[in-house]
Amino acid sequence: MAREQLQILLVEGDPMDARRVAQMLRAGAAKFRLRRARRLRQAKRHLQNYRADVALLALSLPDAQGLDVLVEAQRTAPSVPFIALSASADDSLAAQALQLGAQDFLVKSELTPAQLARALSFAMARQQAQLHLLSLSLMDELTGLHNRRGFISMAEQRLKLTSRQGVRSMLIFIDMDNLKYINDNFGHREGDYALQQIAALLRECFRESDIIGRLGGDEFCVLLSQTAETDHLLVRKRLVQLIAKDNDHSGRFYALSVSLGAVDISSPDELEQQIGRADALMYEHKRAKRARGDQFTSLRELV
Repeated sequence: MAREQLQILLVEGDPMDARRVAQMLRAGAAKFRLRRARRLRQAKRHLQNYRADVALLALSLPDAQGLDVLVEAQRTAPSVPFIALSASADDSLAAQALQLGAQDFLVKSELTPAQLARALSFAMARQQAQLHLLSLSLMDELTGLHNRRGFISMAEQRLKLTSRQGVRSMLIFIDMDNLKYINDNFGHREGDYALQQIAALLRECFRESDIIGRLGGDEFCVLLSQTAETDHLLVRKRLVQLIAKDNDHSGRFYALSVSLGAVDISSPDELEQQIGRADALMYEHKRAKRARGDQFTSLRELV
């Protein structure tokens, strides 16, 4: 099978330096497609709209200078590995660039084709390793969902974007009912399995664009964007239907059930506060079910 073409973005304002880098890239054996941006503004537009496997980033551009170039590019595309290109050897600048997340710091006058090819390969490998470690630190091992840290981080990023766009968002706090009963009567391994089943049903219920996390224990949270006034009722109904269907066909000796609370949210600054509010509403829902003697959430709550 043919190897996929490497997509390289060169951000360089000087035409002679750009031509020299392109010549060195062509001297390598790997197939690539090179795109060039002459200004930081153009580079950010490209990073937002096109794929880049790696980017060579000159730290002196017509519209930006120094480490600001790196910071702005990384903010636009945090998953892309960046190699900083400098006109002169500067150990202090190199150290700062690497601390800010650059995968390498190269002096343009000292570059060779072999050095450039090696730097590109190492930069992509290091970036993949770092992203893998980051994903592990943000993932709940049992369910494969975001853990609390991952959920907060992803939700804050999403809310920064949606608040600028004026998009309505909703936060739903979900608690699995009767986990202690399952653990006490069927064992903790069965309790873990029940949590995994709830996680799978949440994935089925919500869109790929929604952010789902397990905050800990039997508590889950979901952030939905572009929601309407009645969405929390529709989501509740869909989730109840999915759980009821799963209970009917599972063959388990117990029924899965959840309680939930939903709130509107518009800013990342209020995320923790709104999680607390949704949690309180979830407990109101749970108390109401207990008062009715419900063993699991039923469709009659919604009609």
